Amino acid sequence: MLDKLFELLQWAFESLIPFTILFPYERGLLLRFGLLKRELGPGFHWIIPCGFDKVLNDNVVARTERLSGLATTTVDGKSVGFDAVVTYRISNLQKALLEVDDLKDAIADSCAGAIGTFLAGATWEAIHKGNAVEALTAECRKRGWKWGVEIIQVQLAGIATVRNLRISGIGHGDSRQLNLHL
Repeated sequence: MLDKLFELLQWAFESLIPFTILFPYERGLLLRFGLLKRELGPGFHWIIPCGFDKVLNDNVVARTERLSGLATTTVDGKSVGFDAVVTYRISNLQKALLEVDDLKDAIADSCAGAIGTFLAGATWEAIHKGNAVEALTAECRKRGWKWGVEIIQVQLAGIATVRNLRISGIGHGDSRQLNLHL
């Protein structure tokens, strides 16, 4: 009972604060009555309280996303398993905050697809020697702009040939793939 009262008091207090503060690593968007008013930089900003103004903010500094458990078959017929580390930063705050529901998922989906497609067209030798990293970064960078993100670097980790086994379950249509590192 008291928890709900404290939550109500906290909400009332927060909705009456007429300002917001953004830190040096943040940028924000000021929405007034649900419409984009302007972009905000670091520092102190006055806002209209009681829900008239809303500030959406996010970090714009470089960060990483690890994509784990990926696998593909190369052009020379080798099944390879790998992880990818994607370093990125937000370059277009409006796209990243207003046009994408989950930025990490958008980056993971677009980069995983680009990496898988690229590696499927490469040889095991080129992948193993690390010749593909620059081209992978360029391909992911093209896709990242769509989401308001600059892909800084793509790195492959734990690259190994794998053996794929299909395991059929008891239920109808239930099959799972298992990747074994050799």
